[in-house]
Amino acid sequence: MSERGKKTMTRLAVASPVCGAALLIFMLGALILRYWTVETELDRMLTESLTVHTAEASEGAGYLIHYAETVLNNAHLLIREYPRRPENGWVRPLVNGFDLVDDRMDLSYLDEDGISSALWAKKDPELLRRVLAGESVVSQLLPASMGGEDYVAVLHPVDWDGAVVGVLAAKMNVGTLLRQGTNSSFFHSVDSVIAGEDGSVVFGGVSSSKGANLVDMCVKNGITAQETAALTAAYQKAETGSYYYDTPEGRFYVAWGQVGYHGWRVVQFSQTPSVQIERSSKLQTMILLGSLVVCAGLAALAWRLRNGLAAEKLRYNALAQFKDTLLFEYDCASDSLEFTTNALDTLALEGTCLEQVTAEGHIHSVFHLDDAENIRHVLRSASSLLPEQIEHDRIRLKKRDGEYSWYRSQYKAMFSSDGRVTRVIGTLTDINAQIDREQELRQQAQQDALTGLYNRAGVKLINARLEQMPRGVLFMLDLDDFKAVNDNYGHATGDKLLCAVARTLEETFRSDDIVARVGGDEFVAFLAGSDNEHVARQKAQELLDRVKNIQIEGFTSHVSVSIGAACAPANGRTYEALSVVADEALYIVKNAGKGGFALRR
Repeated sequence: MSERGKKTMTRLAVASPVCGAALLIFMLGALILRYWTVETELDRMLTESLTVHTAEASEGAGYLIHYAETVLNNAHLLIREYPRRPENGWVRPLVNGFDLVDDRMDLSYLDEDGISSALWAKKDPELLRRVLAGESVVSQLLPASMGGEDYVAVLHPVDWDGAVVGVLAAKMNVGTLLRQGTNSSFFHSVDSVIAGEDGSVVFGGVSSSKGANLVDMCVKNGITAQETAALTAAYQKAETGSYYYDTPEGRFYVAWGQVGYHGWRVVQFSQTPSVQIERSSKLQTMILLGSLVVCAGLAALAWRLRNGLAAEKLRYNALAQFKDTLLFEYDCASDSLEFTTNALDTLALEGTCLEQVTAEGHIHSVFHLDDAENIRHVLRSASSLLPEQIEHDRIRLKKRDGEYSWYRSQYKAMFSSDGRVTRVIGTLTDINAQIDREQELRQQAQQDALTGLYNRAGVKLINARLEQMPRGVLFMLDLDDFKAVNDNYGHATGDKLLCAVARTLEETFRSDDIVARVGGDEFVAFLAGSDNEHVARQKAQELLDRVKNIQIEGFTSHVSVSIGAACAPANGRTYEALSVVADEALYIVKNAGKGGFALRR
């Protein structure tokens, strides 16, 4: 071998180990950095998931109390429509009808004697004073008798001639308030309590937690003094938030959300789930294996690197198996949106990746048409997101059965080293059942408990319809001699007659017309889209004929109604204006002998 060749071989002999060692160190460092990045991202996802479900639980608890206030107010309005003093004999059956609407609360009516003997009145004299002063109130937590569960009472006074003669009460067990939401599927178990603004536990789903403090509970788990100060500051600073800390037993996650009454907050906490790999032992193992790999050579390091990446993939796949939560990633450069594999089991997708997501004129069928433009806007404006900014939205996505479901979306931007937004990552949680429940509760709040028609909420719907469509006819109906029906046949027969008239109205008017019961024996119907006098008279005559044919078992009297009507826009452009004119027409019919129809021109 020539001298030149020997020198070349010597250089290669020296350079090869150096380059190999440098490459090994670089690859090991990259693996450790990648592992740390994944751990950070998983912690964020777990914390956000617990925060979202806690916010859902706290909002649900506040909404339940507010819904109880609405039900009691509607019941009170119905009681006031009867021109007689409220008494147990007829008020309690009416309230029992409302009690069937929702099994999460117990409704009752207390007369003057019942008020003074009520348990809540004895436990909280100030509460009694406020109710007797005519104030609707929500109680603090009240102890139950005979070892039952503590409860919250919503109280609404019932007055007669300027004096409080009774109280409508809604009782909700505090455990029911804590169950207004679903636990995060990322955790095997979640503990919940209701705490005050200062952190004192009002009610605990955890044994021996009542009367304790959140900080004391965390100290039992091994929290440090420094972490205690940080948790206390975070809890006092924000009414809704989250925090996590490490202890020898693992990582603990805490999240809280405001209820909206008495400064109460729902607080949920849990430990590191089983899918999470222990950080300390993992890091130590990686360092030891890295040292062995450097000693063993490039082949052994490559093998460990492949195992590390496989473990990371398994962890992502484990998270992707939760059916109620989907993960997604949007690449700004390629305009592509990629879902985790579990999305294929749920959504109407042919593959996990969608291309040209924000391109004009290109709409993917998985997105609802009404949400497509909003999705484009969010992704196009991703560059304006801040590093710590987490956004929330609600969108509809098509499922494999062809139906659309509502999903709650949480997302944030990921940045390159030069500060540019390169990706948007986030989660999608199916909230369709929650949306359906909200719509059901709104419908119940608008519905007359006896007839199933709209209650006075129908007035708002008529005004909204007039804003969209200014032409129409408002009919006002009054049952003739209805007081005599109640006096001669009883209130049960009177209720049957009211229901029969309600069904007749539904059969006479179109499905998109608005029919409501606005008083004891007073109804309104709004015929939208036409102010034609001939059509109005024809519809009124049809209604008069149908009412005459109403038959009720045990009721032999003649049934008739008096009808007055007004046309929009000639007589007004709002329900309030039209009702004045229609009411005048109604009394023309009453004075002329009842059982007829009049239309004011």
